[in-house]
Amino acid sequence: MREIAFRSLGIDDMQSMFLWLLKPHVTKWYSRAPGSFAEVVAKYGPRTQRESAVHAYIIVVDGRDVGYIQSYPLEHFGDYSQRLGVEPGVAGLDLFIGEEMFLGWGLGAGAIRAFIEPHVFADARVSACIGGPQEGNQPAIRAFQRAGFQRWKEIENERGERECVMRRERLSTRFVLSPIDLARDVDTCIAFRRDMYLASFGTADYLEDEMGSGNETYLSQLRERVAQMPEGNMHLWAGDRIVGQTEMRLDEEPGVGYVSLFYLAPEFRGQGLGRMLHEHAVKVSRGRGLGRMRLSVATRNTAAIEFYKGLGWVDAGPRPHRLPIKLMEFGLA
Repeated sequence: MREIAFRSLGIDDMQSMFLWLLKPHVTKWYSRAPGSFAEVVAKYGPRTQRESAVHAYIIVVDGRDVGYIQSYPLEHFGDYSQRLGVEPGVAGLDLFIGEEMFLGWGLGAGAIRAFIEPHVFADARVSACIGGPQEGNQPAIRAFQRAGFQRWKEIENERGERECVMRRERLSTRFVLSPIDLARDVDTCIAFRRDMYLASFGTADYLEDEMGSGNETYLSQLRERVAQMPEGNMHLWAGDRIVGQTEMRLDEEPGVGYVSLFYLAPEFRGQGLGRMLHEHAVKVSRGRGLGRMRLSVATRNTAAIEFYKGLGWVDAGPRPHRLPIKLMEFGLA
């Protein structure tokens, strides 16, 4: 899996931006070609400043600069905001992949998914996010859809182009957390736990040792967690379907809560629900008067590690395990 990261746009990036903005696949769908290097500096240079309303970043894949992404409060751009007909608190998001060799790899969707939680919805004032690919730009439309956006409306922008306006809410109200019902949903718990292990470690090595014969080792532990901290062991429901799970317990160290599992079904990832599970764990821990939370994560699971870091978790060092694993901590003060 390729590692997608972001760094703030800097003045030294103007040359790369100029060259990317001249490329045919960028001029076709993102913006017209700049007339000069000075034009690029005049437009994008101010976006390197901390006070800029446009939050601009370079997309970095496996350590290589490959494109550009930005977000901004739509009310800052009044004409466009009125054309869209959006309420206050909605952010806009634009991006392009500048390097041709990285096209067609699904990086657009991956970049949006990796960007939106730590860089858009991290601002509590943002209630929704809008993307506006041109109506004929099917790869971009699919990228937004794979990142949890839905078609919202079609408008004509100031250049006379038809935009397919894609929208993603901070959190859909159709998702509800409810305590785990072991009498009814034990098979779901087992399936989620097994899938989490395979996704985290990329192997089934030692899985049966951890689950136990007939999954009884795991189920015994889960029963203890539910009995000790019922409000921390929850299922996330979408309608009549369970799509996520949290498991929590008290750590051996006083004043510390331990998150044994954050899990989302694959098709529900990248929609802001991971933050919902995290925020619930924070609420539970604070309600118990705890000072910190801990969790374990496979060292190979870089996407999860970056997600946790974006929420404020910090590396707390290695944890003894058959497979490489590290501890992370979150302060509740």
